[in-house]
Amino acid sequence: MITFTFAGDESGDVSFNFGKGASRYFVFAVIATEKPQELRELLDEVRQEFSLPAGYEFGFNSMGAATALRQKVFQRLGKADFSAWAILVDKTTLPKIYENIPRLNFYLFFAMELLQHIPAEMREGATLILDEFGGEPNLPLEFLRYMKKRNIPRHFNRVLTKRSKSEPLIQIADLVAGAVFRRDARGESEAYEKIQGKFVELIEYRE
Repeated sequence: MITFTFAGDESGDVSFNFGKGASRYFVFAVIATEKPQELRELLDEVRQEFSLPAGYEFGFNSMGAATALRQKVFQRLGKADFSAWAILVDKTTLPKIYENIPRLNFYLFFAMELLQHIPAEMREGATLILDEFGGEPNLPLEFLRYMKKRNIPRHFNRVLTKRSKSEPLIQIADLVAGAVFRRDARGESEAYEKIQGKFVELIEYRE
């Protein structure tokens, strides 16, 4: 049986305090691959090509938009072996009730909305690696509890969190989420267009 490794990360924030810089959009993205080590090595190869330190973390917002580094990373990702799903939420269109949802519950709600679009057979026996969210120490447990609450079959063999700095797959999920976010928040679609073919589904959430 083919077993997949998934990684998820978000872009934007869950705040509704737009007057103090909260983002209009929230994006949660998940990538899946049968060959996680090849994806990890892809980033290592780019680090070596650009003489970056071994611990350099690839983040969408930390790489300048017009840099050769970002262009190279997205060119490589466009040819890499993975699939992607993402959900795009325009917070300005959500009913008022969403403003009072605890931050973690907001994150989990939209993670579950996306998760249900990923085929069950791909999730069966898979590992899901999540970036740390808001310092939540029990995110994997809360994630599984929320799945049960929503009556979503678990399927995953393991759900765990890692620091993005130590897990290249999370960095790739960050790049995917960032590309979607930047396309809609700023109308900059160059990065997104390079990986557009990787998306199985990009959901624009509607209440």
